[in-house]
Amino acid sequence: MSAILLDHFYHIDSLDVSEGKVNATVTFERNHAIFQGHFPGMPVVPGVCQTQMLAEVLGRVLGKELQLATAASIKFLSLVDPVKTPSLHLSITYVPAEDIGYQVSAQYSQGETVFFKFKGAFTIS
Repeated sequence: MSAILLDHFYHIDSLDVSEGKVNATVTFERNHAIFQGHFPGMPVVPGVCQTQMLAEVLGRVLGKELQLATAASIKFLSLVDPVKTPSLHLSITYVPAEDIGYQVSAQYSQGETVFFKFKGAFTIS
């Protein structure tokens, strides 16, 4: 399984898996080159990276490489500054979906702050 960002842009610190649910803690590599351009002097985790991280964490749990199939709803509720918020909690619920792969709901949070919400589907690549 090929991961684009895992172990370079972010690391998985903890992973708790139960039937149809994943809870993980991820930590950003604050000196990653992405932050030099997004944005200079004010680093922000790009939304596309947040979505890719979701695919990679779920893919690791399932032992499959996943790619985004559909996004019914993606909400970026707060900016993720890797200096102020070096780690996030990722909560995922998923069910197998015939003809698609997996229907997924997920969110990134830290304490009471929710940064990202997702509802959609991932397919097996």
